[in-house]
Amino acid sequence: MKMRYLIVPLILIVLALSACTPAVAPPDPPPDPGPGPDPGPEPPPEFDFALYKPNELGEIPIWMYHNIKEPEDIWVRTPDNFRADLQRFYDLGYRLVTLTDVITNNISIPPGTSPIVLTFDDGNTNNFKLIKDAQGEIKVDPDCAVGILRDFAEKHPEMGSAATFFVHLPHPFSQSDSWYTGEWRTWKLEMLLEWGMEIGNHTLNHKHLKKDIKNLDQLLEQLGKPQQHLDNLIPGHKLNSLALPYGAKPAAEWLEYLHQGEYQGVSYRHDAILLVGSTPAKPFNHLDYSPLAMPRVRASNYPDGGAKDFLDKALERLEHTRYISDGDPDIITIPEEARSKLNEESLGEKELRVYDLTEENR
Repeated sequence: MKMRYLIVPLILIVLALSACTPAVAPPDPPPDPGPGPDPGPEPPPEFDFALYKPNELGEIPIWMYHNIKEPEDIWVRTPDNFRADLQRFYDLGYRLVTLTDVITNNISIPPGTSPIVLTFDDGNTNNFKLIKDAQGEIKVDPDCAVGILRDFAEKHPEMGSAATFFVHLPHPFSQSDSWYTGEWRTWKLEMLLEWGMEIGNHTLNHKHLKKDIKNLDQLLEQLGKPQQHLDNLIPGHKLNSLALPYGAKPAAEWLEYLHQGEYQGVSYRHDAILLVGSTPAKPFNHLDYSPLAMPRVRASNYPDGGAKDFLDKALERLEHTRYISDGDPDIITIPEEARSKLNEESLGEKELRVYDLTEENR
């Protein structure tokens, strides 16, 4: 019983002491340091040379087409074969660029891919044809070159639809339909430019510049009058390239006029002159780059005498020699073993990047 009486006073003492002990306030929170310094953008990942193996001194095929129609022949590619060509190029990692991209050293395609240029000579109707459907609506023929290119680009946007059409002015892509007028002709030329395609000079009326030209006045008419016609159709637009009919050059004393000259007060200038060859072209920074004598490859496997398989043979060659992009048009990337082929004076403001995978491959 005495123990019970002792517990009660102890409880009272503890309570009294608790009441007399002042409460301890929690510490103040640390001051807000505010936002830290801006870390800035993350550095780009290092370029994977082993993955892409870029070689921007490699060859660029400039494919030469003429007619897109039936049946297949020496200078004819069927619509289905042209579609198959585009698919084949795409699957092999090629992407379309303009001729101007090549001669201005401004190739902008994804890393690991390779540039190709499409050219079409003569301005044939089947290159760019309009048709009227059952409802009377005028539209691009899906089986003409432009129609096929546009359709492929819609399905494969990364391929693009660049091409250069070397035409005879003032009536390229002419049609005999009763509804076809000069307005449609001009519309075609304007739409080519809007769609990222180019118009090139193929002379006034396809004269053989070696055999048919007897004096300088005749040559200047063939070369300069197309620009005069184009000034009337699309004021201010310049023809910057020339495809030589039959691949023929004029007499040696007149060669300089292929590049530039004047006809009846209208000046012209061709910064690219295309041949009828069978090999790919060298790029801008290569020692053997020749913009005033650029070879082309016939886009055909149809036999021409003893020669055939132009397209297949070129693609086989390009497996080992083709231009492979680093994805940056401001940097020229080449493997160490290609350095002897570099024209360093051509780099201008471009950055040169040289790599060597030899040790990694041992």
